[in-house]
Amino acid sequence: METTKQKKTIHFQNADIHYRLYQSTGKSDNPCLFLLHGFLSSQFCFRKMIPQLRRHFHILTIDLPPFGKSGKVTSFYYSYQNMADLVIYVLDALNIGKVWIGAHSMGGQIALRCAMCYPERIEKLILMAPSCYMKKASKMLNAFSAFPTSPKLLKAVLRRAGVDGILKKCMHDEQLITKRMIAVYTKPFLEYDIYPCLTKLIRDREGDLPSSSLRAIDQPCLIIWGKQDLILPVSNSYRLLRDLPNAELCTLSRAGHFLPEEAPGLICDYILAKTIRREK
Repeated sequence: METTKQKKTIHFQNADIHYRLYQSTGKSDNPCLFLLHGFLSSQFCFRKMIPQLRRHFHILTIDLPPFGKSGKVTSFYYSYQNMADLVIYVLDALNIGKVWIGAHSMGGQIALRCAMCYPERIEKLILMAPSCYMKKASKMLNAFSAFPTSPKLLKAVLRRAGVDGILKKCMHDEQLITKRMIAVYTKPFLEYDIYPCLTKLIRDREGDLPSSSLRAIDQPCLIIWGKQDLILPVSNSYRLLRDLPNAELCTLSRAGHFLPEEAPGLICDYILAKTIRREK
């Protein structure tokens, strides 16, 4: 396994994929944990979790396109299945075999697809408020997203909401929002090139996995959910717990949707208590 935390890129389907690989500060044979971020986010969101987890894992992070510093090209296919294929492509490129996946929101749906389609590569899942049970965009929304003016309209909508406004909706405790967070999460949306990709993502995104597919995923899954989640209701966690045959649920009081930013220490404690420490 490559052992560096230097920023690097991998080329996949006309897009440069930005990633970081952190060598474990513990044993050299520790498992690799692949962290996948959510919609409108980036690998930056895991920065508080990495130091606590590196003793027990090699850690791989990635900017899923078109987010963060990864490429923003309309020739990329922004479906969840293609994102899952990208995950495996990155693992192959870095000569990494089997991994754990820790994933937030949209990344959680990608992780579930990885577990379903590539079970031999995925050992365990840690799902932080994962996207689930969402339908494919309506025909009307798909048609709107294909209009030439839709990227400009989407840019205007996001500018009106503001990154700080989105963060306030995603986090239960607004006091945790810092100027650095706002600056980093805003940067990719200052340029126009991301908006045609976002409208294409609307068209490319298939619906979330149905219950019948979820029931076929037998890897151990730790589900973590904030009780004050205003984006994906905590009720989804109980349904997901019923559908996944080998799952365990931890709900967090006084936590919203953006769990890696809002409760990184507590999440790491749960991960280590429910997985690594239990195996010793």
